[in-house]
Amino acid sequence: MPTDNSTQSRPRMAAIYMPGTVRGYRPSSGWTARADLTDIHPITGRALVRAVWWIIETKE
Repeated sequence: MPTDNSTQSRPRMAAIYMPGTVRGYRPSSGWTARADLTDIHPITGRALVRAVWWIIETKE
């Protein structure tokens, strides 16, 4: 059975930035945000393969 390429999911591409790159993020009104570099998944508590940055938003 042929597959329709338009319905197949594409692999998610991770953004890779050079060391020292500064990225801006502005949370929605009434929210604060912080970045956290972690090797533990903040929801499941399981160890990740490598450390990744998470943006954590909290309601003011």
